[in-house]
Amino acid sequence: MVGVGGCVGAKGSVNCVVRVGPAGDPYIRTVPQPENEADKERAAARDRKWIDRCHPTIAQDRYGVPRYHYVAAGCEFGVIE
Repeated sequence: MVGVGGCVGAKGSVNCVVRVGPAGDPYIRTVPQPENEADKERAAARDRKWIDRCHPTIAQDRYGVPRYHYVAAGCEFGVIE
């Protein structure tokens, strides 16, 4: 657990806040892995279908940052259909 806090204000008017939570990056989400062979096959089929529709490629933008590009709309959100 990690706690972060702070206060702002002046004499007679102070506001404080504390946030307590698990250590680590709060923006990283853990995705559960398939538990059995049937789930693994379904996940692999779904991935193949997405790749066949979206054809993801990586190209550098004008700032040199690698970016994904797709041939179909919605692919950046995982849309398959």
